[in-house]
Amino acid sequence: MRKLFFILGFLTSLNSYSQTTEKIYYKDIVGNCIEDLNKQINQAWKDKENKKAIKLFDSLVNNCIKGKYLSNYDFKTIKNKTISTGKINTPIVLLTSANWCGPCWGEIPTLNKLAQKYDGQIEFIVLFWNKKKDLRKMASKYDKRIHLIPSKTEPLDKSSILINGFNHKLDYPAAYLIDEHKKILDMTRGAAFPNKNMGWGKVNKINEKKLTEFIKPVTKNFISVIQK
Repeated sequence: MRKLFFILGFLTSLNSYSQTTEKIYYKDIVGNCIEDLNKQINQAWKDKENKKAIKLFDSLVNNCIKGKYLSNYDFKTIKNKTISTGKINTPIVLLTSANWCGPCWGEIPTLNKLAQKYDGQIEFIVLFWNKKKDLRKMASKYDKRIHLIPSKTEPLDKSSILINGFNHKLDYPAAYLIDEHKKILDMTRGAAFPNKNMGWGKVNKINEKKLTEFIKPVTKNFISVIQK
């Protein structure tokens, strides 16, 4: 009898473990979890409740994005090359951008620098709200190692992107950090860009510090692998 209880207990715990380790995909929660919280965040910003907005955004990232998994997406680049996320064996930095977004232009030099530094170790993919025909000038500023993905249609909601099933609803610029197992480790928004009080030197310094810290969870692994 004791043996039976032991076996039943073991199976129960095993079942519980399998349930807690079941993968949850980003595509399955973006429509509810993210959309609902994002409405609250936008309202908080509108009401000038900045602390509340920041707290809600942190909650969104921690509860709706971190730990979720990226499905396989086939993205067609501006050069008509197909990039399948399922075939990428390195970490991915998946970014969102638009040609009318000032901070999106501001982060380009930093992205180029990181793409060169981590060539072959991290894939950088940028999803654009704009169609291909409107990206010639902006696309020319990016390093050739960065995959640029134009939209086929431009959503009426300018804070969102929908490309081949990937649905982004959190404005621009944004970045998702994804490990080699397609697990989303983190997400961030925003970038510095030049204005009358800040030149390119300071802008690049701010953006480089932010994005270098952002990708550290995967670059640490590169260092340890090299040392071994």
